[in-house]
Amino acid sequence: MANAPWIKPKSIAAAANPMIKFENLPANVQALILAKLALELDTQNVVSIHHLAHKTQVDIKRVWSNVCRKARQPVCTIPVEAMQKQ
Repeated sequence: MANAPWIKPKSIAAAANPMIKFENLPANVQALILAKLALELDTQNVVSIHHLAHKTQVDIKRVWSNVCRKARQPVCTIPVEAMQKQ
């Protein structure tokens, strides 16, 4: 298959659109994302993002990106506090 010039290799696409750090987002955006995470945890009856990932059988990064999208906010890095296991 010939190279398609309109399809960027993943590394080039990632370099062109670096992930935003959660800590660099405005406080109101952080709050919206964390509120959506809390709703997701409550809805699924789990206590942490780790349990949610296990229950839904996806990795934590996928859970986090889904939470960001459901909150209609930019997908960003996972905050350190959310990564700590309980």
